[in-house]
Amino acid sequence: MKKVIGVVATLAILVATGFKSPTGEVCFKVKNDTGGSVTLHTGKGTAPMNNGTQREFCMEEGSTLHIADKGRKGKVVVEVSSSVSGKVIKLSSVM
Repeated sequence: MKKVIGVVATLAILVATGFKSPTGEVCFKVKNDTGGSVTLHTGKGTAPMNNGTQREFCMEEGSTLHIADKGRKGKVVVEVSSSVSGKVIKLSSVM
């Protein structure tokens, strides 16, 4: 019974905080449904994604996730805000 109460309390906290990581970053997922490989630039490094893969990113609010163009920041995929918290962003809709 105590475990059930603990799980329910944890879920309630996650919903109330908007799926923020323990460090206060906003967490969201990106799905590559483009039909090809894509590399994303987080501002701190790159993240390659094959077609059909989904990856979670936790980034500071106000930062941006870009398509990587030869290792440099290219087109903006998403501007990180609380509105993207917990959501799945499909790359086909932003490319």
